[in-house]
Amino acid sequence: MPSIALYEPEIPPNAGNVARLCAATASPLHLIGRLGFSFRHPGARRAGMDYWDQVDPHRHLNFDEFQRVVGPARIWGFSTHSARDLWSADFQEGDVLLFGPESRGLPPELLARLEPRTLRIPMVAAARSLNLATAVAIGLYESLRQIGRFPCSP
Repeated sequence: MPSIALYEPEIPPNAGNVARLCAATASPLHLIGRLGFSFRHPGARRAGMDYWDQVDPHRHLNFDEFQRVVGPARIWGFSTHSARDLWSADFQEGDVLLFGPESRGLPPELLARLEPRTLRIPMVAAARSLNLATAVAIGLYESLRQIGRFPCSP
């Protein structure tokens, strides 16, 4: 399955919703760097509801540690600043989808390290960005569609 990685997430309900999505798709969840909250925060617990015991979480102190742990896996960075849209990606088994903090997104130096694997989700020019959990869901389900791997498909 693809993995989801959140770089310095800030808002508990968003992280909780992403954890719930990871549980529903059997996707590992990587949490990188400083978190803007505790997962004991009621908002994170409430959004994840009773799915937390079904999440495969991995905690990393920084991006370099995360990159060492995921090893040869391809990391796709999502950003509104990317010139390449999501639909042009060629997702494969074992890929990692990386998303930045809600208030500022992935830092430019990190995006530069990930080129040419940075992607944007198409939206109208007037829209600044999508909610983090919504963006993760779009990216994750497109990657699952491409690799033909849906957990619990009928």
